[in-house]
Amino acid sequence: SPVWDTCLSLNALTEADMPANDPRVRAAVQWLFDRQIFVRGDWSENAPELEPGGWAFQYENDKYPDVDDTGMVLMSLLRANAHEHDAQRKRMNQALNWVLGMQNSDGSWGAFDIDNHYTYLNNIPFADHGALVDPGTADLTGRCIELFGMLGYDKNFTPARRGIEFLKRDQHPCGGWYGRWGVNYLYGTWSVLTALGAIGEARDAPYLRRAVEWLYSVQNDDGGWGE
Repeated sequence: SPVWDTCLSLNALTEADMPANDPRVRAAVQWLFDRQIFVRGDWSENAPELEPGGWAFQYENDKYPDVDDTGMVLMSLLRANAHEHDAQRKRMNQALNWVLGMQNSDGSWGAFDIDNHYTYLNNIPFADHGALVDPGTADLTGRCIELFGMLGYDKNFTPARRGIEFLKRDQHPCGGWYGRWGVNYLYGTWSVLTALGAIGEARDAPYLRRAVEWLYSVQNDDGGWGE
């Protein structure tokens, strides 16, 4: 997970006030740009007109960039002020356009594909993990909405609004959200709440308060949380 680890580390350094012109920050920024993907992968079967520009989770995986890594990389580059340089801003816009183009018809985002949600395929006998499809999920939808908030958009931005509508429909009866790419309800719920905060959702919105109350309700006696 070198791409994922690098953008998380870059986030940590910049949020700890390491300046953007520090050689270590600049080296991390360049390392990420060197791994941006500009070839078409399997995702282009459902989006033939969409230009590439995302990032993958690991090395040598040009056919499968994913929305999660691309969103996280863009947020780390924003924190490192990479957008202040014309050439880098152009590359970031290419990545943003790719993320926007990967939104599902129901307003959500999956990881690798668009509208790949035919769950009957999971009943095929060799689908032993039950994971032959790539449906939109709360965690990845939250990641994209958080990115839009960092870019200065609010909840009226059409892709964000559609994503929020999906999240409202996807909210679990307990008040939290299930996250597919981490374990599971705590991760999904903080991913969504972080996004809603970034995009400017009202703190007293009933569905948001339900999620917060659920988090309070599952806190351990020692003060921590654990799935």
